[in-house]
Amino acid sequence: MSKQQSRILVYQVGVVALILIPWECIGRASVFWKFLIGTPTAVLYELWDLLAHHQLWKHFLVTGSEAVIGLLLGTAVGSIGGLLLWYSDTVARVARPFILILGSLPVFAFAPLMIVWFGVGFGMKVALAAFSTVFIACNQGYRGATLVASDYVDTLRGMNASRWQIFKKVIIPGSINWVLASARLNVGFGLLGAFIGEFIASNGQGLGYLIIKAGALYNVPRALAACVGLTVLALVLDWIARFVEHKRHVMVQILSVPRVLWTWW
Repeated sequence: MSKQQSRILVYQVGVVALILIPWECIGRASVFWKFLIGTPTAVLYELWDLLAHHQLWKHFLVTGSEAVIGLLLGTAVGSIGGLLLWYSDTVARVARPFILILGSLPVFAFAPLMIVWFGVGFGMKVALAAFSTVFIACNQGYRGATLVASDYVDTLRGMNASRWQIFKKVIIPGSINWVLASARLNVGFGLLGAFIGEFIASNGQGLGYLIIKAGALYNVPRALAACVGLTVLALVLDWIARFVEHKRHVMVQILSVPRVLWTWW
């Protein structure tokens, strides 16, 4: 670890301490504030209790599965749709306002319809997570396709390459950065969609259900402990997205370079 990284880590620990110490003091100062905001020690106790009784892991895996499957589906469908819009500028112009309108609508508004279409089980949460991510991925995929360097496209056109060959060898590899960036950006939206699904209609599973149940019982420390689990899940998914984004050169080689020239296997 470099000196700069060590210094940043110290600053981060200092920020955490500046939050936790006053919070603990305020919570212990009066019963009212302890009831209202809890204390860090009470949150740690509830977190340990959830871990000891294996409740946190169960809810963690349920919400994580909903968010990951929805994230993958939404990002895949949206990215493919956005890249395919490159084929026709007319279709892209016609579709653009509809994509912007649907993408700007709050996912919460579609939750009742998702219940009608998919029920209240696992599928509904996945559908909401996918709906939360598909339009962002579509916009990012289209922007990536349109911003590919025109020199490469013109070179292949000069070699009488077909539109499909240009799309496969230039447009898709050139848009990988945008597609992977949308996946990382969609981590939060996928979690939000899964959480909203659990908030609207829960079958007794998931971190969203745990937070809602604790809030209904006025157990603020347990609700915050479940929020810690949600935060850890977001950090794990973000780390996976960053790792995949770091390996983007592998995807580019698979898509555009002949196998005999691969350098990573």
